Amino acid sequence: MAMLLDLKYALRQLYQSPRFTAMTLGVLLGGLSIALFTFSFLYTTIYKPLPLPDGATAKRLVVYNDGEFDMPTAREFQAITQSANSFAEIGIFRDQDVRLSKGDAGRNFSGTAVQGGFFEFSRTKVLAGRTLNAQDSQPGAPAVAVLSEEIWDDEFNRDPQLLGQAIELNGVQTEVVGIMPSGYRFPDIARIWLPLPDKVFDAQAPVSEQFDAYIRLKEDVDIATAEREITQTLRTLQQQNQQRYGMEPVQKQARILTFQMAQTGGEGATVFFFLSSVSWVVLLLACINVGNLLLARILEKQKETAIRNALGASSRRLIGQLMWEGVLITLLGTFLSVCLVGAVLDYVNVALRSWLPGAGLFWWQYGLDGATLLMALAYMLSTVFLAVFLPAWRSTRQDINATLRDGTRGAQSRKAGRLSRILVTTQVFLVAILMLIGSISALIANKFVNLDLGDDYQNVMSTRYSPPEHDYPSAQQRLNLTYALMNAVQNHNAVTHVSVAQWLGPHAVYFADKAYSDEQKGTDIDTIAMLGDFQTTGVQLLEGRLFNPGDTMDKRKVVIISESMAKRYWSGQSALEQHFTMELEGKKQQVFVVGVVSDLMNPTTLFGKLDSADEIYISGSQFVQTQQKLSYRILPGTRNADEIFYQAMYKIAPNLEVSQTVMPAIKNRDKMRESMKFISNLTFATGAFALVLAVIGIYGLTANAVAQRTHEIGIRRAVGARDSTIVSLFMRQGAVQLAIGLGLALLLFALLAMGFQQFTEGLFPAGAYFAMAVAVSAALAGVVLLAVYIPIKRAIKLEPVAALRYE
Repeated sequence: MAMLLDLKYALRQLYQSPRFTAMTLGVLLGGLSIALFTFSFLYTTIYKPLPLPDGATAKRLVVYNDGEFDMPTAREFQAITQSANSFAEIGIFRDQDVRLSKGDAGRNFSGTAVQGGFFEFSRTKVLAGRTLNAQDSQPGAPAVAVLSEEIWDDEFNRDPQLLGQAIELNGVQTEVVGIMPSGYRFPDIARIWLPLPDKVFDAQAPVSEQFDAYIRLKEDVDIATAEREITQTLRTLQQQNQQRYGMEPVQKQARILTFQMAQTGGEGATVFFFLSSVSWVVLLLACINVGNLLLARILEKQKETAIRNALGASSRRLIGQLMWEGVLITLLGTFLSVCLVGAVLDYVNVALRSWLPGAGLFWWQYGLDGATLLMALAYMLSTVFLAVFLPAWRSTRQDINATLRDGTRGAQSRKAGRLSRILVTTQVFLVAILMLIGSISALIANKFVNLDLGDDYQNVMSTRYSPPEHDYPSAQQRLNLTYALMNAVQNHNAVTHVSVAQWLGPHAVYFADKAYSDEQKGTDIDTIAMLGDFQTTGVQLLEGRLFNPGDTMDKRKVVIISESMAKRYWSGQSALEQHFTMELEGKKQQVFVVGVVSDLMNPTTLFGKLDSADEIYISGSQFVQTQQKLSYRILPGTRNADEIFYQAMYKIAPNLEVSQTVMPAIKNRDKMRESMKFISNLTFATGAFALVLAVIGIYGLTANAVAQRTHEIGIRRAVGARDSTIVSLFMRQGAVQLAIGLGLALLLFALLAMGFQQFTEGLFPAGAYFAMAVAVSAALAGVVLLAVYIPIKRAIKLEPVAALRYE
């Protein structure tokens, strides 16, 4: 009965204070929604079990080579299947681009080459026909494929006669033997499944290709035991390869991860922790603000609470009475937050379908689930404890006599005043940190979006491919294939320039006029393997010549360098025919400069100036690469520009492994810039919301503190104190809290900025961090002081007589 009375009283209080109720509910709804959406999004992306039967037991097998995330080779997979006993199911697959051609047109789909047993591993039955089996992978087997229900619907209008019919995939007539059910895209975004040829296991260890591997352990085997067993197998094989083929020693380590964690390169936990921490900070700010607002309500009743306590009311009863308003707001806020987050997650699913090909990874199915609802409950309980229970409990833990004496009319108790100041200072600190981090994020995004990369990708198509090493085992065979592809593409009347390039990363360079010890490494300079015309991507020849077919492997090694390198090492003289030594293909080789080209931005100095780092181009005909990026410039307005490459590929090498769909090169660049903009906007929005929370909380606390001191203000005015003096007194007190909170935030920001500056090797000038600190400090100071000034200005408008009677 008593609880029912307290509940009715709380409802009446909330109804009679609509502005307080709306403000508190809005603050809580924002904080809870951000935290809950962040958790649900990250949990589904990184941790949620695969949406497959027995999805929790489906794992990925990866290999760490000297601590670097990698995939097992076909040879390593064979060794594991022959000697390890900890798995119940195991297999390999390879994602690839699949071209579905219809006459002169075509469309690309994400595909996967798989072994027999792949579909059984996913515990999913075929919708029609059959799945792939071991016989489909044997040499000489007819070309077959399994299609997704979406392709059957969109491309063939659900033709019931499609099974057993031949369609053209990657230029090969392929029989459709099965159709998978709607939504099936295992292992990631596949829409077409092809057999993985058994001949991939024929290659010797030095050229054995890498594959993704899936695994399901036996029921009585734990992950740690399986990892130890497989690691031992890999290390034994590695020792044998070192002795037999002279391969470099590598420390092998097997890891069994979830599909989601493997997709992030094993770094999913770090991302989850960082973003979850940000969301918890926002929720903490919301709790502090709700607590502030509820505390202000509780402080108004502090004297009443003391009297009730003096009359014998128990602390439990008093806490319950004080908590009900907050509990009701928290319950309603949680309910509205769950509804809002559910709607946003549904929108995310729709947005992914329109923004990403194939709607992203198949486990990206966002929505309200059991884990999200449990976390909503956890957030609700945390909020009740932090924002509702603690202020109520703190209010009841008081000295009755002190409260009745100190908390009289027009006075604020010392404990309440101290608590109010601590909360304001904490809010200022948290908001300042979020705003400063958001400023760095915005600066990075702005730098990237407006970056001059030194190239021109307008009207350029690009793709990536890898010649199968079992079909092209020698470097000369791979080179001949590359030249044949380039010539076939160049012969199209809409193509003006063609090039093939592969960025190789920094390589050690040694100059003759510098002394190096045996232990000293040379100067690291970014290196690119290049064939064809540099103008394809907008890089201009400034001096000398380009590479030509005469630069063969048996001739002297030649390079082309960037203008920045020519000026840096041969200032005032021509760089042509200068020579130096490079570490290439595991040994030091002397190279001669035959050309100088315009500067190009490279990944090691992505945010610097064009001339802040140098580039060396080595001849792709002298140092033949396995993976290649082919680009070709087309005439404006060319239709079906992607068909130019595919027609050349089907003519020259139908079995070529295309790892990136042919697309406008500018499209990838724009996606990266859009991602940076999105991250910047998200960070800024979070900081702006945190600032709004701070303003509401600080205003609520200050207004309450001023209200309790209205009697004091009336006395000061009655004895002749000027209004400006009273305002200055309160503003100085607010400035002290601002200075402490902001000072601590700036100190932490200075440490973070120094670390970030060192990590990025001077990405931004030191003055940029100072300017950010000044701008954020000024904005936050203005907002906080305004939140202090408004209630004071309102209080001094009261006549002294009215202020002296104020309760």
